[in-house]
Amino acid sequence: MSAEDWADAALWSLAEGVDALSVERLSRGLGVTKGGFYWHFKDRADVLQAALARWEKLATTEFIQRLEALPDPKQRLHQLLALTFDLGPHGKIEVAIVAGAGADPRIQPVLARVSQRRLDYMVKLYRALGLPAREARNWALQAYSTYVGLLHLAIASPATLSSSRARADYIQHVARTLIPA
Repeated sequence: MSAEDWADAALWSLAEGVDALSVERLSRGLGVTKGGFYWHFKDRADVLQAALARWEKLATTEFIQRLEALPDPKQRLHQLLALTFDLGPHGKIEVAIVAGAGADPRIQPVLARVSQRRLDYMVKLYRALGLPAREARNWALQAYSTYVGLLHLAIASPATLSSSRARADYIQHVARTLIPA
């Protein structure tokens, strides 16, 4: 098993909450001994950092690269909203990271960096739609704070958008609200 395999497994374990991340649980889930873990990482904190780096790469850097392949900024923004507001399996990881940031000081700097990168990208999209810088920033802040609010709602009241129909309706509403005409 490579360090990336362990980091991926650790990342997916975060869907159960930051506290669910343990060397024993990872080893058991991967069907290997703990010795392989210690070949790549010195402790739980080390693999948590690797999982957070993996999350940053997959959910921000590579996600933005995929969006950039779309030719139209409005189409990129629509796709961004549709994918992020759906809160599929990746959403559980986002929820756990946001929820864990207050309790684990190692998470907060990564979350702050990811949030800033995402906001900067959204400002870029709104600017590409022709909005002035100040207005683009406000639209981006509104969109991102709506997303973060949805993550908190998933923690506080998970049943609110539990049906696929409710999520689809909400995503359509979000797109109408957060994409300028």
